[in-house]
This record gives sequence, C-alpha cells and structure tokens, in this order.
Amino acid sequence: MSDSIATAERTPGRKGAESEGGVPIVLDGVTKKYPGTDSAAVDDIHLEIAPGDIVMLVGPSGCGKTTTMRMINRLIEPTSGRILIDGEDVLSLNDVKLRRTIGYVIQQIGLFPHLTIESNVSMVPKLLGWDKARTAARVEEMLAVVGLDPDEFAHRYPRQLSGGQQQRVGVARALAADPPIMLMDEPFGAVDPITRTKLQDEFLNLQKRLRKTIVFVTHDFDEAVKMGDKIAVLDKGSRIAQYASPEEILTSPADDFVAGFVGHGATLKRLQLERLDSLELHPSTEAVDGVEPVPMQSTLHDVLDAMIADGRDAIPVTDDGKVVAAVTLEDLLGRVRELRAEADAKQGVTTADSRPGATPGTTPDPDLEAGTRSDQQS
Repeated sequence: MSDSIATAERTPGRKGAESEGGVPIVLDGVTKKYPGTDSAAVDDIHLEIAPGDIVMLVGPSGCGKTTTMRMINRLIEPTSGRILIDGEDVLSLNDVKLRRTIGYVIQQIGLFPHLTIESNVSMVPKLLGWDKARTAARVEEMLAVVGLDPDEFAHRYPRQLSGGQQQRVGVARALAADPPIMLMDEPFGAVDPITRTKLQDEFLNLQKRLRKTIVFVTHDFDEAVKMGDKIAVLDKGSRIAQYASPEEILTSPADDFVAGFVGHGATLKRLQLERLDSLELHPSTEAVDGVEPVPMQSTLHDVLDAMIADGRDAIPVTDDGKVVAAVTLEDLLGRVRELRAEADAKQGVTTADSRPGATPGTTPDPDLEAGTRSDQQS
C-alpha cells in the first residue's frame, strides 16, 4: 500500500462513543478520468478513514468531492486505484450487493413518492431477504430513532411530510439494514437553517450510539467543523490540501489555500467544537418565561447565536428535558478569550501583540507606537 496515504490522528471520544460500529475505508491511488477529457476528475487520491469516524469532504466546486464519495459504493467506477472496505477491495465485490450494505443519503432525499414511509424504510431489508416480522420491527425502531412516531408516520406518503421529516425518513432508510458505512451527499442542504441545525444535532446524537463510518460531502465549512471527526480539504482534482481534525485545521491550516477556505473567524468557528458541558455552568433549576432553554449538548456557537437572536445575556440549560443550569454571555466570551489566547500562543504571538488593532504574529513597532516613524503616513 502506498506510503503517501493521508492519515490523521483520531480524536478519541470526540462524539462520546464507547463502541465502534463502522469499518475502515482506504482509498489508495484512486483516479477517475472520463473519456474525452484531458484532466482527471479525481486524480490519485490517497485517504484512510478510521472506523466510526465522520469524515467531511469539503472544497470548491469541481474538486471531485461527490465523485470521490460515489466511487466508494461504485455508483461511479474508478479508472484506477483501489478502494478497500474493511480490507476488501470493492472492485472484487458485486456492485449491487455492495450498495445494499452501504447507507446512502442525498440532498434530494430520493423517497419513492408512491410508497408509504414504512415501505420506503423497509426497501433494503426486503431486498436483503429479511422476514416480515424482523423488517417491521426494524422500520418501527428506525422511525422512532429519527424522531418520527411509527404509529403516526409509517402509513403516510412522502408528500404528507415536511422537508425536515422527509430527510429524517431518508436517514432512517439508510440505516434500516444496519450498514457499517454511510455516504451522505449534502444531506441537510435543502432544508431551512433552523431545521438544518436540528437535523445536524439529532444526527450527531444518533452517531454517538451507532458509530458508523461516515463519508459526508458538504460545501459548508461551518457544517464540516461541526459534524466532522476529520475534515479532508480538497483542491482541484481532489488533491488533499489537508486532512486533520477540525481543531487542527482551524488553528494550523496547512497552506494558503486551506487558510483561504477556512476564512475569517477561526476562533468563533472553534465554538462549534465545544459543547455546554465543557463549561462550568451556573447551577439553576428555574425556567425563564419567554426564553427557550438550550440542551446541554448544544454547541457554544449555537448558544451564542441564540443569545444574539433573542437579545439575552443568560439562557437556561436543560439535561433530559429538565433545567439544570444557566449559561451567560460572559461565560461564552470568556471561552472566546481563552481560545484566542491559545491560538496566539500557538502562532508565537506575545501579549503585547494582542493589543487592539495589532495584527497577530507581528512585532510591535515602538517608533510607530510613539508616532515618530519617518515613513508614517498622515
């Protein structure tokens, strides 16, 4: 196997998992070149994905994110290279059987409109030959897992559901046969921002228990930071510019391309990596009239967003539906200051450099500070 395969240290317990439910995936020199084209859509990509990780593929349009992902289940056949799932080359497997063992969720959802929700979710188990009792039990279980009451939703049709509910059904269908791998192509991109945030949070909570190996394509770097155990930042031709944890990419981008893709506000983006239980909260059991409490599993970024939207400087925090604490704006700002200090220290920035208006990483100029530099412009 090639020594150039991109690897990255895992972040143990990032999602709080106690067991592994996925299997490893290796892309070794994988290339896709379409007939009649001069350049490859995907060119010699090397990537190792650890079992149970969510790996986010991000990059500009045309970099080959979706093509790379779809070669894993052979919806697109690679021109060359190897794709190994749990050590087995997918090109040696029956492509139809392969796809039945890999969950697949897309932005357009792809539910069959003429079938009930129950029939949509049971599709793959039936194809795999499960008996009726086992299939029915699994449909009921999966609908409950994604927050849809089986008694209420199983016999409805897709047109009778909202966009968010349909996307939940898409996830339930992908999980129905308990696949070790899930491929997700911008799965939450077609819903409104509020529903999207809820779906992201629900999926992360689900992943804590299931620990599937997930390859997730997105154009939204903020989503990549929030959802991923690892992020692969792809340039044109699927060149892996950096493959690392969200923390490492935010604090130590590999090159100017990655830094440009991360954009401004890296410190604030890091708030998406931390949840409320990482702070010392103020004990409280009191709800506040007119204030929507936030769950303990909320990210600091989501809490700050809620505070700004509601014009509040304190919000109750719930755990298992009960108010257990309160979080204040000063709590969040204190953590922002800590993160900024950590980033400055990593870049070798002194305390003096961090004064208002200073550019991180620059050395203060005493003459400029005193107004005596001869080249200072008025």
